[in-house]
Amino acid sequence: MKPTYQHQLLTSFYMWFDHFLLDKADAYENFATDFYNMTPDVRLPDNTIYGSPYKQWVYDRSIAGATTPVIKDGPTTLTPGGAEGLMLDYENGRAIFNDGYTPGGTINGSYSVKNFNTYVSNQDEESLIIEGKYKVNARYTRTLTGVAPYDEVVPAVFLSTTDTTNVPFALGGQDNTISHINAVAFAENTYQLDGILSVFADASKEIFAEIPYTGAALDEYGDVKSSYQATSEGGFNYTNVANNFISNFGFIQNTTVSKISDRMDKFIPVPLYVGFIDFEINKYRFPRQ
Repeated sequence: MKPTYQHQLLTSFYMWFDHFLLDKADAYENFATDFYNMTPDVRLPDNTIYGSPYKQWVYDRSIAGATTPVIKDGPTTLTPGGAEGLMLDYENGRAIFNDGYTPGGTINGSYSVKNFNTYVSNQDEESLIIEGKYKVNARYTRTLTGVAPYDEVVPAVFLSTTDTTNVPFALGGQDNTISHINAVAFAENTYQLDGILSVFADASKEIFAEIPYTGAALDEYGDVKSSYQATSEGGFNYTNVANNFISNFGFIQNTTVSKISDRMDKFIPVPLYVGFIDFEINKYRFPRQ
């Protein structure tokens, strides 16, 4: 199946959401830590893997102040794609090496971690709260060790499309496609939760570029795609990429935020605070052409 409007909408909105939160709220922390041997990985049996204590890493080069990841073997800085085969897994906060790589010292590095991980989900709000099995990847209040890959960890936001309606707008077959995207935010404290809700309460009437589905930033390893690494920025710069497609945009007609005031201890086994952000998105298009 070729990519459809819904594919492009959610991909574009995900990248905008991630960028908007990082940019408007400085919603990241810079760290320098040791890494921990996480080999083996059943999904990557032909690689040696070292994980940081935190995920997800910031991959957007347009975020001022965020640290571009630097991985070291002892005091020696390693080059991605060099003899060690180093790849960066931004999704899971890992350094991926060639099979059998043996460090000469302690693998360590500096990087930036999002205050809220961002995930795309097919679950509704009730299921995310009641059925979710979340692990807390606290930014400060825990003993440092490698974080398991592929698990969904909080603090986090889960994005999902709920409904889409085409409303006739103009002669010639042009419709206003009205879509609703819901975000469920899980925070460690009320400060975090109030912050993210405030940022997106002010996002009403914003626009976001509809970047092609193939323009997603990360590849199957969680690393920035080679096509972006070959650019002058040497990585993914959301602002520059979005500017290339800004003539084709989605319009956020309205945002509504709310929260559950009490901690959700009776539903999930960790003390989290939950909020909701509902986006109404308008797009004028010709769906039957």
